[in-house]
This record gives sequence, structure tokens and C-alpha cells, in this order.
Amino acid sequence: MNEFDQQIRLAAFQYCAQLLKTHTGAVPWAAIQPGFRFEGEQVYLAGRARGIHRPRQMQRGILSIKTTRPRQGRTARYDDALSDNGYFSYAFQGTDPGNRDNTALRQAFEDQTPFLYFYGLVPGVYEILFPCYLTDWNAQALRCTVAVGNARELARPTKPADDAVLAMPIDRRYSTVEAKVRLHQAEFRELVLGAYERRCAITGLPVLGLLEAAHIIPDRDERGRPEVSNGLCLSALHHTAYDHNLLGIDPDGKVHIAEAVLEQHDGPTLEQAIKGYHGQRIRLPRHLEDRPDREALEVRFGEFLGV
Repeated sequence: MNEFDQQIRLAAFQYCAQLLKTHTGAVPWAAIQPGFRFEGEQVYLAGRARGIHRPRQMQRGILSIKTTRPRQGRTARYDDALSDNGYFSYAFQGTDPGNRDNTALRQAFEDQTPFLYFYGLVPGVYEILFPCYLTDWNAQALRCTVAVGNARELARPTKPADDAVLAMPIDRRYSTVEAKVRLHQAEFRELVLGAYERRCAITGLPVLGLLEAAHIIPDRDERGRPEVSNGLCLSALHHTAYDHNLLGIDPDGKVHIAEAVLEQHDGPTLEQAIKGYHGQRIRLPRHLEDRPDREALEVRFGEFLGV
């Protein structure tokens, strides 16, 4: 393993951890594209046009791979790129397994060096998964298999003990499952917030840090599909009230406040931010296909009424 390459990787992981913290898990390309400074030089994290990236400062392997979401007006795809064994499946660059990009992938597989995975949530916005590893490089299928590791692996010695090697596949399988759950949540949030133009459907609040994607029918229910039509963009306050059936929304989009709440009298937060919206209608997405599913609203409103 090239020590200088490894230093670049670790610096990139540290920089991306800060990006995720700053952007709460949904990082715009504009924040990724400039890269970061390392020993007086600019190191780019990923390429705009190519999915497989090794910066010029590195000698071997890759620093990152990228999966994008196309701009099609409306994006509603939930393609995990699942491989048969539950990991991510990633396509080679072109059809020549021996080209520069695919050779770099093969080197990352042979060396088992960690890398970044920029996974497109919506056009121009990414979740960053790391450390990732290749568990397979298949020249015939023109695909490789990607597993998500965890921070503990970065602290392991270059040549781990035999018991650590045996534990890695199990650890990475769990980490990959956790990553997929996180991606679903992040993708659902970005799609729903985008459909509602990043404003609360009840209040119109535009503060991104206070907005959440609420499921109409919860995702734990088999009917709770991860689709925009099963989501509402709500402020954290109204999302909590909705989840606890203190606030309901009928199939016509009319807001109802529970009687127990209407009977209480307190300060302006209760009176204006909650009770004040009783009887009003929610703001709807511009695109008809993104609007709340009436049947889902009816089912959920029945729970609010205690039916």
C-alpha cells in the first residue's frame, strides 16, 4: 500500500466527514467539486464527467466512485444497484475492462484500499459513503461489487490479524445494510422536500434545517411506500404532532387539530403555530404525481380519528 496515497485517502475521509456534518447528509455537488488542500496542492474528490476517480497526486487505485441521478424534471427512482449478495453493484467505465479507470478499480480490489462512494440522492445532491471496499471485480460482467465498511477498519493495521480478516465480511455486510437504510431515508427526504419546494406544507416555513419528510403511511407498514406521494414536507414540530395524531390531514388536504389540543390554552406557540392552522388546507406540490395520495391520507386520517 502506497503510504502517500493512504494519507490522501485519510485526509479526504476527514474532509468528507465535515461536509456530511455541514450539509446534514445531503451534500450538493457545488460543495464536493472544489476538493480540498493537501500539502499545498488541490486534491479533487471526484470528477464531473467520470464516475471512477483517481486524483493526479495518487499513484494507484482510486479515491472515489460516483453514481448520479439524471435530471428528468422529476426523479422518483429508488434503485439500490443491489448485487445478488446484497452489496452494491457498480458498472465499469465503458466496455474495456483493461482501460485506465477499470484498471484502477482492479488495483483497489487487489490492494483492498478504502475509497469514497458519492451516491446521488437527487440530481446534484449526494450522500457520501466511506470507507468503501471492493469485494469483487468481474471482467466478464463489467461490474464490481462494493461493500461499506466502518471507521474501525481505518484504525486497523495494514495487515490485520487473521480473526480481524474473518470478521470484516460480516462487519461490512451490516455496515452496507445500514448504509442502504440511510440512503433510502436521505433520498426520500430530498425528493419530498424538493416536491414541496423546501417549504412546510402546513405553515410554508422555508428553513431547511427545520424541515422533515413525513410518511403519510409509516414505512414500517407494508403499504408505506417510499414515494413522494406518500410523503409530506413538514416542520419538525408539525411532523411530531402528525406522528402522534395530535394533528391530522384529511383526504382533501384540510388540517385538523385534536380536540385535546384545541381545549388547551397557552402561549403563542400553541395558539398560532398549532391551533391556528385548524381548518386550513395544506400547500400542494406543483406536479400532480407528487401530490399526497388520497387513499393514503384517508387511511392515516382514520387513525387520527381513532376509527
